[in-house]
Amino acid sequence: MLKNFLKIVFRNLWRYKGYALLNIVGMAIGIAAMVWGFQMYRFSFGYDHFHKDLDNVYRVLSYKKDAEGLKGIFPYAAVQRVQQDFSGVKEAVKYTSLGMSVKYKDEEVFAEGVNFTDPAFFDLFNFPLVQGSSSIADVNTILITEATAKKYFGSQPAVGKVLTIYAGESYAMPLTVRGVLKNVPKGSTIQFNFITNYENFRKVDGTKIATGDWSRFVDAAFFRIPDPANAVRLENELKQYLPQQNAARTDWKAVAFKCISLRQHAVMKGMITSNGLYERPDDAAAYAPFILAFLVFLSACLNFSNTTVGRAGRRLKEIGMRKVMGSTHAQLIRQLLLECSIIVFAAILLSALINMFWIPEFNSMFYTDVYTNYFLDTPLLIFMVAMLLLSTLMAGAYPAFYVSKFNPTSIFRGSVKFGGSNLFSRLMLGLQLSIAIITVIAGIAFSRNADYQKNYDFGYSIERIMGVSFRDSTSYAVLKNALTGMPGIQSIGGTRNHIGFDFRNVVAESEGIKKETSFFEVGRDYISTLNLKMAAGRAFDAGFEGDYDNALLISQKLAAMYGWKEDAAMGKKIFIDSVNYSVVGVMKDFHDDNLFSLIEPVAMKLGKENRHQYLVIQAEPKDLATVYAKTQDVWKRLFPNKPFTGFYQNEVFAASYRTSVSIAKIFYWFAIVSVLLTATGLFALVSLTAMKKMKEIALRRVVGANTGHIVMLMNKGYLWVFLVASLFGCVAGYALTKLLLDMIFRINAGISTLSLVLSVVVLLLIAAFVCGIKVWQAIRTNPVKSLRNE
Repeated sequence: MLKNFLKIVFRNLWRYKGYALLNIVGMAIGIAAMVWGFQMYRFSFGYDHFHKDLDNVYRVLSYKKDAEGLKGIFPYAAVQRVQQDFSGVKEAVKYTSLGMSVKYKDEEVFAEGVNFTDPAFFDLFNFPLVQGSSSIADVNTILITEATAKKYFGSQPAVGKVLTIYAGESYAMPLTVRGVLKNVPKGSTIQFNFITNYENFRKVDGTKIATGDWSRFVDAAFFRIPDPANAVRLENELKQYLPQQNAARTDWKAVAFKCISLRQHAVMKGMITSNGLYERPDDAAAYAPFILAFLVFLSACLNFSNTTVGRAGRRLKEIGMRKVMGSTHAQLIRQLLLECSIIVFAAILLSALINMFWIPEFNSMFYTDVYTNYFLDTPLLIFMVAMLLLSTLMAGAYPAFYVSKFNPTSIFRGSVKFGGSNLFSRLMLGLQLSIAIITVIAGIAFSRNADYQKNYDFGYSIERIMGVSFRDSTSYAVLKNALTGMPGIQSIGGTRNHIGFDFRNVVAESEGIKKETSFFEVGRDYISTLNLKMAAGRAFDAGFEGDYDNALLISQKLAAMYGWKEDAAMGKKIFIDSVNYSVVGVMKDFHDDNLFSLIEPVAMKLGKENRHQYLVIQAEPKDLATVYAKTQDVWKRLFPNKPFTGFYQNEVFAASYRTSVSIAKIFYWFAIVSVLLTATGLFALVSLTAMKKMKEIALRRVVGANTGHIVMLMNKGYLWVFLVASLFGCVAGYALTKLLLDMIFRINAGISTLSLVLSVVVLLLIAAFVCGIKVWQAIRTNPVKSLRNE
């Protein structure tokens, strides 16, 4: 029986090769998209899941007095005390990252981030070793990743080589590479290229941190706590350290601590500030691909169903003959579903090939590590089986049940006029049209958003600024003197904290109101170099010594949070870090970060040159690249043993702009696929309508009907489908696209009415073209021949 079924199935598929190929390709694109969406969802919510002890390793977070939310940092001195004082804690690990210069022998010096931790780090976390040893108990040891080994040593063995950290400093430290680790997965909140013993950590002056120094924080503190009850108890018992901590840091007073397991920590996107670790992607990155993939997959299923219905009119006599020969209703359904499942299975194979190219392309657009290992990934394998069943039912159930129900007597009498006029076929077509409109709206909206972001006014001269960062503030004066008078440079400024790169979160108190704000310590020429605008009052006056002590500039947003008008803010007192500042000016709002976040309130104080860690330069955009190159040459001459750490200010928004462009490309690709699938389904149903009405069309033409009458006859049934689908598609497209825009970019261009109109017009033109082809064919057909055939 099965053998006969398969013969019939393959005979029919070979007979209708165009139909089979069209649906294999369409379903393959839909299934490939679903696999991509499923794997992206797993990547987004699978951070840190490769560690072996997710539920017993805890990170301790801090609550800062008068500040909102959790802070990632933890008191340095408390880490070891916790293990000593609480028996429920089995291991304690400090973890901190520090930027510095690293070199091998006398070769090129690189600016790198080196991570410092305790020897128990590799007992808590699963970072596989490639060669050597993962022990860092010896303070003269450093471990590196495969990529770092290749960068510094090429194809030579890395183990045993000596790297110098803090290169160029008086306290430069040679460390021996004792092990090479696999590259850290992108789905890890802990990222590093170099890792060494915490004993090697040095402050800016080259000294070590004292064991009982409560003024210092680590980026993260981890503890192994086998009993979850002890984690809850530890939160309360940690409060005994608060007096020591707060006495040492009156500017950063903690009020409580929070223990969270690695499993909990991995999903806490955006909930931890002052966080030295990486976070999983935004919810939009997890849900948007899956939503988009499902829309394309649904469109492919609807197209499959509609084209199957369109083709079934040619198989009515076959269906009637099989029923006469004894085939049951159930057997016919099984045959039709088997045909569908074979097409779907072929589509699954093709989808794997598509994703071999698409997923690496997607990974190159975003910081992701999505992959497909169909035979070794059990959840993915189960998902593929589910896709086979779901696709077969979604695409084939309706045609199978609908086609197999016809009575053979009616078929052979010719009284069955199978066609696309049934309500369910029209509903499926309408849904397909709506999906196409949704994807087109999204494609246009994200394209507009990319243009909007490219020309966005950040509130300062972002396209005219470059800068250089350095760890020691003594470099500032030397570099500034060397650059002064260089052609092309319009202004030079210095700062300890720099917009878009470095700031502190502080609690600012005034008139009994406490607000958390971004805090910058800047130089005397910083405001003018960046072209920050004043809304009221004045900028800093370096000639007035009092400005160094208590003068404060605030942004319009911070003033508004206190309920102050701009002019009324002058002279107001704001208490920050135990200092009582006086507001001397209100700056116009500017964006101090990328467009993934909203404009934040800002406060600035005047700092002296011996604290600057950034030098910023203003030049005309056409001269900026030349100035950058000349600055690099000057740096290499002045500091040959230190890497040049220059940057362009527009790097601040580069990530959000690149993301916006990439998303627009993805939506365009999927919009094109969705439109093509919709056009195919529409063509199939219009073709059926033309076959069904061929006799009527011929009679009307004989009695003198013009082309307009023929057009209305064939397409009036689809007009209301298009109108309803356009309305639903516009509403759904607007709501869904706005949701995605707001989830991804806190500042975006929104959705214009033009986007909605253009989407409908595009679909209208395509529908008119598809329907026009069938009308043209019907008009060219000889009416005598049609009537004779009837």
